[in-house]
Amino acid sequence: MRFIQILLILLWRIWFFFINIFLVPLWAGASIPFLFKEKYYPIAYWFHQMWARSNLFLMGFWYVLEKDEEILDNNKQYVIISNHSSIIDIMLIYSLMRNHPLVFVGKAELSKLPLFGFVYKNSNILIDRKNLSSSIKVFKKIQDKVDSGKSVCIFPEGGVPHPSIFLDHFKSGAFFIAILKKIPIIPFTIGDIKKKFPNFSIIKGIPGKIRIKQHHSISTKNLSLKDKNYLKNKCFNLIQHQLKKFENNK
Repeated sequence: MRFIQILLILLWRIWFFFINIFLVPLWAGASIPFLFKEKYYPIAYWFHQMWARSNLFLMGFWYVLEKDEEILDNNKQYVIISNHSSIIDIMLIYSLMRNHPLVFVGKAELSKLPLFGFVYKNSNILIDRKNLSSSIKVFKKIQDKVDSGKSVCIFPEGGVPHPSIFLDHFKSGAFFIAILKKIPIIPFTIGDIKKKFPNFSIIKGIPGKIRIKQHHSISTKNLSLKDKNYLKNKCFNLIQHQLKKFENNK
């Protein structure tokens, strides 16, 4: 029985690979003509959302969103942060932030993937976390994207932590940018991914419901850079608390 279960999960994981052989040229490839002029980026972003939503549907995922009562301003920019467990998180953020074209800050290794890497590199911001000069340049690129009117999504854990880590320590970049540019932060807590589509194992996972909490936006208007650690700790505690609630209500 265990062998059959592992085989089915492995086939499901292989299915993910094959559907992206089709979806990446279809949706990501279609976005290429709209990547290089700022005024056309919302069109490219729509194609990116279609890639994300198609993946979630074909993999058998659906999300249930719980959110604090708030109407987001479609004309306002936000810094989006979330815990991070796998590529599914990116797809969920694309799906949730439909009216706020955003860019992700992600690892440079993704640029090496055929076609997807080209699109990802030209629509998002890549960082080589082992290279200090790369990290410094990233802050300038983020500010340029914000100045052009885009929202930005940063996973403050700095990558996908080891499965044994419940929630990794937050890095300061997202909070530095939010305060510097006086942009509100929207924290998301994404549950269930470590079980449903873990990053470190291809023989684990299962389709199904993904629970997400969209927390009320946090204003940075009256904060200065000396409040950076206060803001970081506030967001960490918020997401950690919600993750524990998810864990206790499986």
